[in-house]
Amino acid sequence: MRVSKFLSFAMKSVKERRTRAILTILGIAVGPAAIVAINSMVEGYSNTILSEISGFLSPYDIVLTPSGVGPSLTQYVVDQLDAIPGVKMSIPFYTIPALANTPQGEIGVSIFSVNLNQLKVAAPALSLMSGKYPPCVDYEAIAGYDLSSDYGFSSGEPVQVTLFYHGINGSRSFLITGILNEFGSFLGVNVDKSIIVPLSFGEQFSSSYSGVIVVASSTSQVNSIVNSIKQEYGSSFNVVVAQEFINLIGKTLVSLNSLLISAGATSFVVSFMGVTTTMFTSVVERTREIGLLRALGFTRHDVLVMFLAEALLMGFIGGIIGIGAGMLMAFLLTSEHFGLGFSFLKGLQVTPVYSPIFLAEAIGIAVTLSILAAMAPSYRASKQEPSTALRHD
Repeated sequence: MRVSKFLSFAMKSVKERRTRAILTILGIAVGPAAIVAINSMVEGYSNTILSEISGFLSPYDIVLTPSGVGPSLTQYVVDQLDAIPGVKMSIPFYTIPALANTPQGEIGVSIFSVNLNQLKVAAPALSLMSGKYPPCVDYEAIAGYDLSSDYGFSSGEPVQVTLFYHGINGSRSFLITGILNEFGSFLGVNVDKSIIVPLSFGEQFSSSYSGVIVVASSTSQVNSIVNSIKQEYGSSFNVVVAQEFINLIGKTLVSLNSLLISAGATSFVVSFMGVTTTMFTSVVERTREIGLLRALGFTRHDVLVMFLAEALLMGFIGGIIGIGAGMLMAFLLTSEHFGLGFSFLKGLQVTPVYSPIFLAEAIGIAVTLSILAAMAPSYRASKQEPSTALRHD
């Protein structure tokens, strides 16, 4: 018998037992819907997060911070770092905890003291929303995005802060000359809630920097620079390579995706059991029909294939419905327009990623599991003798 004939029989059987078939198809659809939704969202978040990180962490950056063992990060060390072959520049910085006076009361902020012209090389995504960068004078500064949007900081207005640094507990006033665009964290500092001032401000309080950003001339020289630093200073400084951090985040997100998909794939077990139960019930109900078909010349193989075609059809329809539902779920769960957007990553605009290959695989898995689940019931149907089946009530 031709394949088209088997599919015609399968379609007729599904229509005649519409309610049970619909419930089975919906059960099959749960698996593809779960893994497609999970994969699409995680891939979307992965692309967005890696894009954001790549924006404010240059692959040329190597960050040094004191480990507490050995020498401090002084200007002498910075000069030595500049002398390493392949180093484009070394950018020292201070991070100073402080309290800022706002109309809502005092809030905790970070004073990030750095050469602003050099910082823009290390953090290419850093940009002004309004105002201008301050000249190299200690009392002018730029404020992070959150300080403007949440606490009313604006260009041309002063801000009073209380510093807590190296035993110093004193007040300072800054004139805000500019407001940064939303940025995120950089070197462990929430830039959106920071006041960025010239390097000379931090140098008033200490000759030991909080850290140094070493910028390589090319990515191919990063490893050799890191090796030179470790050979010279051993464990005196913590060394973080931006590209390694980006790669680590990427690997973590891939592992998370695999874990979540594995968890979602357990729903296929439910689908498998549902198809098996439905097909066994169908075989029992259609015993007389099977006997009649055998009496009309259907072989055991024909009966087996007929039931498997029915399972294949339900698996295919369930797979199509499942990927459609999964794509819709991913869209809704990442869309702020529907009030369901995941907001734990503030400011990220996430677009789900729908991989055609993954969608095809989801349908293939649904069809394959449906056929496997129907094997035992179909085999049982094919083994029935016509005379016995026709006498069945």
